[in-house]
Amino acid sequence: MPSTSPEKTSALFSTDHGSAAYTAHGNVRLVFGSMHWTLSPTDVSALRATAQSLASEVYHCQRDCRWQLRVEDHPTVVLDSDEVLRLDALLDGAVTMLELDTLLEEASISRPTAREQR
Repeated sequence: MPSTSPEKTSALFSTDHGSAAYTAHGNVRLVFGSMHWTLSPTDVSALRATAQSLASEVYHCQRDCRWQLRVEDHPTVVLDSDEVLRLDALLDGAVTMLELDTLLEEASISRPTAREQR
């Protein structure tokens, strides 16, 4: 369970429905509605794969379906179909940015921060 004290973060990706940011410890803090997860970058990729699988099932749902999402060391959450698609979009962007950061790091190029862009 994440701590209640504010933690310094560096923006990674956001949508109208949530955000992903690096924590000071190199993890990724995901905020989606009232849900908050702090995960390793590898676990974010695994969660993305799960959300992507759920999102593909949403299109086969004929009614107002509910979907369970289990994140290790966190309570199971129940999402409606729209929430699954929104979370999938957030995780897709976050994983893409994580992959970009890895490529930039391997090329010894640092990604500009919001502070540097001002």
